[in-house]
Amino acid sequence: MSRTEQHAAFGFLIYYAIYILWTGSFIMPSYYISSIIFFSICPDLDAIIFYLKKRGKFKLDTEFQHHFSSIAHYPLLYIPFIIMFIINLFVGSNPLTSVIPVIGIYFGHFLFDTIACGDGIMWGKNPFRRKKYARFINIYCNKTDGYHGKYWGARYRTTKISKIGNIAVLFCVIIFLFFQFSNVTIVIPAYPSYSRRISYHNSIMFLLMMLFLGLTFTSKKWLREPPEGRYSDYRIKERYINGLSEKNRQIHLKKYSGLLENKNTISKYTSPKNSNIIY
Repeated sequence: MSRTEQHAAFGFLIYYAIYILWTGSFIMPSYYISSIIFFSICPDLDAIIFYLKKRGKFKLDTEFQHHFSSIAHYPLLYIPFIIMFIINLFVGSNPLTSVIPVIGIYFGHFLFDTIACGDGIMWGKNPFRRKKYARFINIYCNKTDGYHGKYWGARYRTTKISKIGNIAVLFCVIIFLFFQFSNVTIVIPAYPSYSRRISYHNSIMFLLMMLFLGLTFTSKKWLREPPEGRYSDYRIKERYINGLSEKNRQIHLKKYSGLLENKNTISKYTSPKNSNIIY
């Protein structure tokens, strides 16, 4: 995952551009902002489930691999939002509202997880077939590839994408402050009698608080190699490899043959039925 506040910032900025083009207004009501922030960070709320499963013993170490195991990080789960938006676009009254989940989840979250996260995203994973998996798509992740939890976080903060994300967060705060202190009065269409300026304090405080937490000092121990070693993840998991289609399975075994040999797991996948795999 990218950091939470960066997901929120990227999602807002993309939606804000659409909002300006659609309405011609540079001032956005705070309820739109709250909605786009929520949907931009929505998939990462699975961390709460992880916390509950661990009965409060929440350790962001190599064990935390929610892009692999959490249904919340399977993009196909959210297809109904796309369908709702398309329907609303042609027969609905306000597609600007129905597009919020699509922009937040797919562009604010999954797009940047595909670019900035070591694992990437399984874009083709069927969320309702538990034992079947798809290939991970990841771009620009040489520094973070194969690391998880705080091991990932300590390395991610040194990347260009992270620095761009921090700038995006601060830019959002400036925009929200502009909204807050603008003399333009916002009238909510559903409540035309509502005329006072809307407060953007919550969004500002959320972004600043999460940015502060993301920039706080990280112990040097997280910059060391994890005890399990790098790439102790889906790349060597028997469950994942066996859950791939035959074509993707062969691609995976060929791509990671050296890693599987180093982990002493390649022998599991060299049975006669797989003898056509070329390394």
